Amino acid sequence: MRVFQQTIRSLVDENYVYARALSYLGVEFYLCPDRKLKDVCQEMGLKKSQVLKAFYLFDRSHRFSFSELKNYPIEIVIEYLKHSHHMFIKEKLPYIAGLVNNYHSEDLKLIFPEFVEEFINHIYEEEDTVFTYIDQLLEIDKGKFQSIFTLDSAMSLRQIHREHREEDELEGIRNLVEELTLSDLHGQVIEREIKAFDREMWYHAEIENKILFPKAIALEAMVKSKIDELTKLN
Repeated sequence: MRVFQQTIRSLVDENYVYARALSYLGVEFYLCPDRKLKDVCQEMGLKKSQVLKAFYLFDRSHRFSFSELKNYPIEIVIEYLKHSHHMFIKEKLPYIAGLVNNYHSEDLKLIFPEFVEEFINHIYEEEDTVFTYIDQLLEIDKGKFQSIFTLDSAMSLRQIHREHREEDELEGIRNLVEELTLSDLHGQVIEREIKAFDREMWYHAEIENKILFPKAIALEAMVKSKIDELTKLN
């Protein structure tokens, strides 16, 4: 099969995602760029079927389409966003961080870990506040009025939405990558992975801004109306 006759360099040049698949299999592409894939597989005891399966899985898109998500209830949208958060924290960012840590750019080594820490803190804060608040709204909407007592009455989804639309967490990393000359294979994969992550973040933000928040704001208005009615009755 042609793919196994190619060098690691030529494979990654064809599709940078293969670098991530190889890393998953224990092969760091930047340590053996000029070796043929078949030789690396033989040395590491990797079966052809294992490698092809990894290439396929990492090259697939696991995203729901925008139109699909629009038609799902808010509970499904939140679970999809939580799953994306998990993938960012447990898979994509550690992989890019490993690439950066083994690269020769001191600027990237300094700035990328700071970005990761801030990004993860942002995700946890969003889940602990916004997602928890929406879960409470859903509970009240379903008639579980005891959730009223834990609902943050000062929370405003409209205000959070306005602030969220102005956020650009990757701006610093994006600008740095544009300034650096990443001409070698290792650097090119880092650049492509960061740009791919940037696209993922844009798509993620679009889902939040154009699907999650509109649904949540409508739910909030309905629930607050219910609470007002209950208050009048008492």
